[in-house]
Amino acid sequence: MLQRNFRLRHKSSFGLIFKEGKNYSVKYVAMYIHKGPKRFGFIASKKVGNSVQRNRAKRLMREVIRLHISEIRNDLEIIFIARASIKGVSFSEVERYMMNMLKNANTLIKVSKQE
Repeated sequence: MLQRNFRLRHKSSFGLIFKEGKNYSVKYVAMYIHKGPKRFGFIASKKVGNSVQRNRAKRLMREVIRLHISEIRNDLEIIFIARASIKGVSFSEVERYMMNMLKNANTLIKVSKQE
């Protein structure tokens, strides 16, 4: 489970990120990014499906972030929005698309190679 201090919980926080943030999207997930402390929000609308499918979509996105949280910059607030096409997709597929989107959005910490 994602720690409480890494979660966006207030409607006003979501509103600010939607209003001022930059958005990216891939096949299964859309993302809004805004400067701020490292926090994440996850949304799955009724377009995704019934409550079981919406909760699974949010669990998939949360697990990707939980596994890769150390690779994400500390100065960003990010909201992930599940798209309807996420239904029935495997974890590895969602992970691959999300990590590629994070890389393209320049949100990952750059690791210097030591030789």
